[in-house]
Formats: sequence, C-alpha cells, structure tokens
Amino acid sequence: MNKQLQQAMWLQGNSRHFLGPNVTALVPLNLLAAAFTHSHSDASMRILHGYSDLGLVFGVYGAVVLLFLQSDALNKLLFALLLVGNIAFFVVNTWITVNGMGIPFGSQFHIALAAIFAANYFLTSRTYRSFTG
Repeated sequence: MNKQLQQAMWLQGNSRHFLGPNVTALVPLNLLAAAFTHSHSDASMRILHGYSDLGLVFGVYGAVVLLFLQSDALNKLLFALLLVGNIAFFVVNTWITVNGMGIPFGSQFHIALAAIFAANYFLTSRTYRSFTG
C-alpha cells in the first residue's frame, strides 16, 4: 500500500512529465483564470480545464488510496468527502471542457478548483509524511 501512496503523491518524478504541467501548477493557473476570466481564448480555456481534469483524476486516485489507508473514522470521513468532491468537480469540469466558456460563476469555480487541488496536495503530503516517518 506504500507504493500506491507514493503514486498518489502526484507522480512528481520524471515519468509524469509527458502528461503536461505538474498538478501543483494547477493551483496558480486556476487562480489566474479566476482573476482574468474573459481574457483568454476558448482554446486556452479548454486546455486548462483538460489539464484540470487530469489533476482531478489523480485527486480521485489519491483520495481512494488515502481512504483505504485510514483506520480512524474521522479521517475516513474526511477522505470520503475529498473523494466525493473530486468526483463532483471532475464531472462538472469535464462538462465545461466539452461545452466551452460562458458558464455562470466561472471565477468562483476556478477558485474552488484551486482549493480542491491544494487540499488534495496538502492531505496527501501530510498522510505520506505520517506513514514514512
């Protein structure tokens, strides 16, 4: 299970670079997209949301691994909520990627995406450190 937890650490090694920017880069990119919602093209928006989908897939995988590693009921609840959040954001974000710009509350959605990426990274890192000492 330690190997799965290492993979949930966002695949930061050389083997993940063919997937595009690091998942941790999605936090500032989504914050910038929230600040400048109508200053980009439809194509760049679809690329950002496509990469965000990739980051959410890693978030779902990490939340599942972390959920199974927990013995404490409170931590299980925390990671179950994280899993549900990642799945919900994945569904909505995929819809946005396919249908394009022009959704209401786009700025707030980008801020929420940045928040869930930050939560994924923080909780995965914290759990990884507690398991590896």
